[in-house]
Amino acid sequence: MVKLHAFLAIVAIASQISSNEGSSRGGVCGQAPKNSRYSLRSRNVDETTHLRREEQKRIREEHIQNKLLIKQQRKTKAQEDVDRILKIQAMLHEKANAYKEEQRKQKLSKKTDDYNSTDDEIINEPPEGSEEWLPYESDNEFGTQTELKRTPWRVENLTLDLAQCVVGLASLTAGKQLFACSGTIVEFSKGVGYVVTSASLVRCSDKDEIADGLKINIYLSDGGNLEGFVSDVDFYYNICVIKVHSPSHLLSKSFSPNTEFFNFYGYHSKDIVSLGRSCKPWSLMVALGKLIPRRSKFDCYELFVSSCKVSKRGVGGPVMDFDGDVIGMNFYDKKGTPFLPSFIVLKCLQHFKDFKKVIRPLHGLQVQNLYDAELTLLQQKIQCGLPEVYGVIVEKVKDSSVEHSEIKVGDVITHVNGVPFSNAAELGGILLDKCHKHMLERQELNLSEDCNQMAPVMNLKFRAITFRGCKSEVTTQTIIVDKFTPSSCGLNRYFPQFMNVMRRMLLQGSL
Repeated sequence: MVKLHAFLAIVAIASQISSNEGSSRGGVCGQAPKNSRYSLRSRNVDETTHLRREEQKRIREEHIQNKLLIKQQRKTKAQEDVDRILKIQAMLHEKANAYKEEQRKQKLSKKTDDYNSTDDEIINEPPEGSEEWLPYESDNEFGTQTELKRTPWRVENLTLDLAQCVVGLASLTAGKQLFACSGTIVEFSKGVGYVVTSASLVRCSDKDEIADGLKINIYLSDGGNLEGFVSDVDFYYNICVIKVHSPSHLLSKSFSPNTEFFNFYGYHSKDIVSLGRSCKPWSLMVALGKLIPRRSKFDCYELFVSSCKVSKRGVGGPVMDFDGDVIGMNFYDKKGTPFLPSFIVLKCLQHFKDFKKVIRPLHGLQVQNLYDAELTLLQQKIQCGLPEVYGVIVEKVKDSSVEHSEIKVGDVITHVNGVPFSNAAELGGILLDKCHKHMLERQELNLSEDCNQMAPVMNLKFRAITFRGCKSEVTTQTIIVDKFTPSSCGLNRYFPQFMNVMRRMLLQGSL
């Protein structure tokens, strides 16, 4: 028994020694001792870290979800703002269209009620063959107050000098206003002055005749007003001369005979100033612009076009270049202002003085300025041997007798009776001079003054460049003129009234 107990004691001591050695070497199953640098944390520490990481992950996911939600909310709000703006724009557009329609109906109603109103009067007729023309409405704009401030003081001073000769005019018939426009005092002597203006001032509303019972009021630059009387009228060129008696001296300014300003083939300034005056004291109107190489839509080929912005009140007013010369008389159009050149005005005044009417030869040719032609047409002419780009192109041969002269559509005319010209207006001026000379000769011979009883009387020799195929040939073609156009004829008129036609269209609802 004693030996057994001793053995068991020895076994227990050996087990304890073995257990202590295992602990000192890292323990059982490869676990490192607690003081080893490879020792793992306790189980409680690992659980805390896990929970903390899970919480951080949840917070990150929640933050991402919040950002996505905010982004979606912003996107939704932006889309709502766009929809609201589009809705407002559509509403405003609808209101604007309704307002424009209401204004249009009011204007049509006003035109139906009062056709003698100057603001609503239709004074333009489309050129022959135009199918898309619509009547122009009134446009009260006439330049700006500060336009001339962009020019040298010399130009502004010249404008103010000319302004003293610019008057406002208003015609009345049967107590109602017929027309209102501007004019230029061109002559004053021994208490009598003469004002050049548009024939629209005195024309009947439905035909090319002077209205009955006219009363003409003239409004001067100093605020005074006088009564005027019709002296001479030509409905072809739409020009009229008003005679006025004045106890005080009236400043005057004559039109310039210079034609060089209208030469588009030269290098010189094309700056111009348009002037007008309404029927109010100190109501000067000025517009700045340039002479532009474009054809007027009216069928009078002697007209030029400027970029000056004028109103119907400016019809009949003067056009001045930057040297102070009066170079034309304005008419009205919304797209470029047509005006009659000064040298044509002077020739008309000379005809008035000598014959009390303006007479032109019926040569049967309708022409177009060469610089107005399309580039393709000019290229073809040049390639066929056109030596210089000046003159006019024959657009139409109206008279059958002219066809025997062998002048054809597309031919370029550069001279008449040996006199060169660069544009259609110069051609018209030359023909006026020849008619004037011819009429004086008839007066010396005491022949009949009937314009259409002078056959055959005048030979016009045109230097023409004809184009046949790809070749050109210079020839001289003669046209025998046995008919003339007096001032009472309406050929090529460009300001006839057709208010009765418009009245019927308005009443029928066609406009």
